[in-house]
This record gives sequence, C-alpha cells and structure tokens, in this order.
Amino acid sequence: MNYFQPRPKTNFNVTVDIPGSKSITNRALILSALSGKNVTLKNILLSDDTKYMIEALKSLNNNITLDLQNKTLEIKGNKNPKFDNLEIYIGNAGTAMRFLSSYLATGTGTATLYGNERMNQRPIKDLVDSLVQLGVKVEYMNEIGFPPIRITSNGVSSKYVEIDCSKSSQYISSILMAAPNFKSPIQIKFTSRVVSRPYIDMTLKMMKDFSVDFLEKDNSLFITPQEYSCSEYLIEGDMSSASYFLAMALISNSTVTLNNFFKESIQGDSKFLNVLTEMGLEVISFNDTNITVKGVQNYNGIELSMNDIPDVAQTLAAVALFAKTPTKVWDVENMRIKETDRISALKNEILKLNGNFEEFQDGFLIIPKIIDEYKGDFLETYDDHRMAMSLTLIGLKVPNIKILDPNCVSKTFPNFFEEFNKIYLGE
Repeated sequence: MNYFQPRPKTNFNVTVDIPGSKSITNRALILSALSGKNVTLKNILLSDDTKYMIEALKSLNNNITLDLQNKTLEIKGNKNPKFDNLEIYIGNAGTAMRFLSSYLATGTGTATLYGNERMNQRPIKDLVDSLVQLGVKVEYMNEIGFPPIRITSNGVSSKYVEIDCSKSSQYISSILMAAPNFKSPIQIKFTSRVVSRPYIDMTLKMMKDFSVDFLEKDNSLFITPQEYSCSEYLIEGDMSSASYFLAMALISNSTVTLNNFFKESIQGDSKFLNVLTEMGLEVISFNDTNITVKGVQNYNGIELSMNDIPDVAQTLAAVALFAKTPTKVWDVENMRIKETDRISALKNEILKLNGNFEEFQDGFLIIPKIIDEYKGDFLETYDDHRMAMSLTLIGLKVPNIKILDPNCVSKTFPNFFEEFNKIYLGE
C-alpha cells in the first residue's frame, strides 16, 4: 500500500522552497503561443498539469526548449495554428482543457481535447456555449456538457459573446487570452456573478505584461485585435502551494521561512496570508521574494466567504481542526467540480478522524475538538493534489495519519513531501 505518514511535530524552525505557480505558468505558455514570438519563461513549474500543456503546445507546432536545471523554457509561439484531426490528451489538467479550447478557436482545423475519467466529469458547457456563439463548431464526443470535445475552427470574426462565469473563472480567462487574436474587436459580457475574480485579474495583468490593452465597463471587457509581445517573463512562486507551509507554521506553533514567496504577488491566493494572520499567525519578516512567519500556541477559528480563494479552503479546513473556536466557510460551491468534490471529500476524511464537519452546498462548518479526541487513520486523497497536501498538515498534531496515493501531488507540487520532510531533518 502506497502512503505517506507524517509524524507529529511542533516548535520547529524550517526553510522551504515554493515552486513556480501553475496558474501563471500555464497562462504564460498560452500567451507565448498566441504571441507567435520568441519568449523566455523563467522559474517555470514542471508538474503534471504544466507538462500536459507543454506537450499539447508542441503538438500544435510551438517550438519549445526546456532547461530543467535552471527552470527556464524557451518558446517560439505558433500564432493562429493550423491542425488536422489532431488528438490532444490533457489528463486532469483543467487549465489546459479550457485554455487550449480558445487557443484552438484562433486557428484553423479540427482537434479533439480529451482527458482522464475525472476530466470527463468536469463541466465545460458554459465555455463551449460561448465558443459556439463565436462561430466555432464544438461537438461533445460523449456526454453533453462534458469533455471530450472536438473543435473545428476557421478563426473568430464575431464581435460579441456572453459567458456564464458562475462555475469557473477559467472560462473567462480562456476567451480573454485568445481575444486579441480574433479577427474583429469583441465585447465579452459576463452574465452572472463571477467566481474566483482574482484569477481573472491575474489573467488581465499578464495580458498587460504581454503588451495587450483592454477596456472593462458594465460587466464587459472590450478587446481589439492586437499583437502580444514579451521577450522574457518571470513566474512567481505558487501561492496555493505556499498555503500549506503558512498553515504549517500556525498549526505547529513553529517558525517557517518560505522562499519564492512574492511580496507583490498577482495571485489571489496570496490573500490567504491575511486570513491566517487574522487567526493569529505572526509575520516576522517579509522581503520581495521570501517571508518568515511564526505560529502561536492557541488561535481562534474564522468565518468568511472564500469565493475569491476557493483553492485554499482545504488548507483552512486542516487549520480549523485545531482552533479554539469554530470555522465556517461559504461561497465555494465550485469546489465540487474540481479534481474531486472537495467539500464532500473533506467531510469523509475529517469524520474518519472523529472530527466535526457540517457540509453545506456552498461550504462547511468545522467545530474543533481537543487533540486527544482525534484519531489517526488512512486518509483518501481522491487523486486530488490539494486533498493530499492539506490532509498531511493534520499529521503535525494527530498521530498515525497515513496519506494514501501521495504521488497525486505531482499535479502541481512534485516535491511537496521533500519540502515537508525538512521539519524532521536532524532528529
């Protein structure tokens, strides 16, 4: 049986290295492809999701050279690609599935995007509906509303598109990034409340970094045909990945230094630092690319909407188990359509530990117990990297926690357990 067993550990001092951001890496790859120019990407993340994106772009005749030692990638982008009955496999990489759909729409030909079993359960109808509005032919190969999909395109000439952004911000980011390569100016209208708005802001900031302008007005974005241009781009450390080590400090009353943690981050999940400091985490020092934080002996729970930062809700759930007061989270219904139904998965595993977990359609309530009332067990990860990393934190306080299928962290943080194990060095 394959599992990782963390051991209880408190009051330590450790320095960890945060990998490059998956969200930024995959956006930078698409923007570079759309530019049709030579771009150097520095501090890239090489994980399952980004490797699927790289291989997909290679199959679409983007010339890519990797320097693994220096975490650098050189890409000669293929603007308005041409393809013929191409089949592209992207595993369970949601960003690859969604971003590639609109990239294909800027080109000419027919291509099929398909993934693993879980990807075939993750909805894509809202994005497909918008692509169809744009004049792109999209066919569902199996179940309507879900991958795999076959896209037939001859470029985009439409001047208006509506998009439902209530389930995923990635649908908007996908069309936004492709829009400068459409044949006509376009208005992109949001028809619902936007989830994970910071991810859209990240996309727009990166588009500006690649020399593209836009206008936002009245729940719409207006973009004209433009040339992307950027010769070199530095990718920040991943704030979602950093969340586990910020939480580690608070849970274990320890001092943790995080390298590659950008002070001026464009990632929404950087706000998780504010959540934890409100609960009691102390910031000892904060420089341009690293931070040192210190936990406390006791801390209170918190109640908040995590609509802007749903990817760190599981991290907060682990923190909540050891607080003095309850923690309530809402506005995260889209957690249910991620790598797994993350709300139900958290409930299943926390109940195994004899924890309290009340499930809502859009969130959860955790009422903490004293440490001795929790009991160790084998914990399922559901092939979800964030389940694995957040549940591992519980082992800092509860003995006999065993994390099944730990290798699923390769999706975004392949060396997570090496960094985690630094706390045991010198024992």
